[in-house]
Amino acid sequence: MRTPGDSSPMLSPHLVGRIPPTALLDLHRLVTLREVARCGSYAAAAKALHYTPSAVSQQMTGLARDLDSVLFERTPRGMRLTTVAEVLVGHVDAVLGRLNEAQGELDSLAGSMRGRLRVGSFPTATVGFVAEALGVFHSRFGQVSVSFSDGEPYESVARLKERELDLAVVFDFDHWTVSTGYDGRLICQDSEIDCVDLFDDPFSVVLPHGHRHAHEKRIGLAQLAGERILAGPPGCSPWGADLQALCRASGFDPEFEACYRTVDFAALQAIVATGRGVTLVPRLALTAPHPGVVTVPLDNGPVRHVRIATLAGAPVTAPMQAMMKLLLAADLAALDARARHDDIAILNGTIS
Repeated sequence: MRTPGDSSPMLSPHLVGRIPPTALLDLHRLVTLREVARCGSYAAAAKALHYTPSAVSQQMTGLARDLDSVLFERTPRGMRLTTVAEVLVGHVDAVLGRLNEAQGELDSLAGSMRGRLRVGSFPTATVGFVAEALGVFHSRFGQVSVSFSDGEPYESVARLKERELDLAVVFDFDHWTVSTGYDGRLICQDSEIDCVDLFDDPFSVVLPHGHRHAHEKRIGLAQLAGERILAGPPGCSPWGADLQALCRASGFDPEFEACYRTVDFAALQAIVATGRGVTLVPRLALTAPHPGVVTVPLDNGPVRHVRIATLAGAPVTAPMQAMMKLLLAADLAALDARARHDDIAILNGTIS
């Protein structure tokens, strides 16, 4: 029975009658078909699935034979899905989603910590608190198979959407959502991702030694007027739009030094140390400041909102719940430790 608003394509009774049960039950073939459709070629799908191209070809040949149908048509621009293939691809995500829901319900019924947990994070969070939370989880729940992947938030969101991750630690800004890539490309709709707030991560300003503001306890955003700021402008970095809006509210337009484009905060600090400009770095990324720079807390600057993201509507398993609790506890400890470090450094006038 189709639910109201369900727009997925339907298999006609004629087609269903021709499909052997083994063809529809072979999820490996259906997932491979979806990946070929997404990637546009056997070779690209093989790389994404960690198969050989011949294995992908054999699966597609077998599926086409069982269906007694052609799945792809060759065109001057590559392969194109036939109507039969489009119908099947339209149902694969729904099938996988229901299977994940079933597994989640079974785990809940069993009331035990078992199965798998797939976690994503971004580098500074991994160093700051996620690695610690993973270690505690391993020690407490060794029976759960845990996998971890480190990447930028938009990469984790894409993997959540593809059901390759169960949860991910991500960040966003007031003018940049977690569902948007650094190039401005929309990865998914905001409604497809659920988020639990962890904490806000304010930016400090990073200055070369000898800078006129290097000995100040705090810096107001307006004091950056006329400074060359090493950062991508809006559309090239996640915090560029927030910085631009905040600077304009303070009465000036920021001067982005767009010749240096990187989202690696260690790299930005190294460039600042050469005297090419100043930059902004979030508190979480200041665990190991470059020896050639000074960091000073910034008033009214950009703030990263650090969150736990999950796929909207996906079941929350017992391992996911346990990991989320550990992340909530670990991030508070990391944030408190960093705040104490900053307070002491500010009092001593040695923050760096």
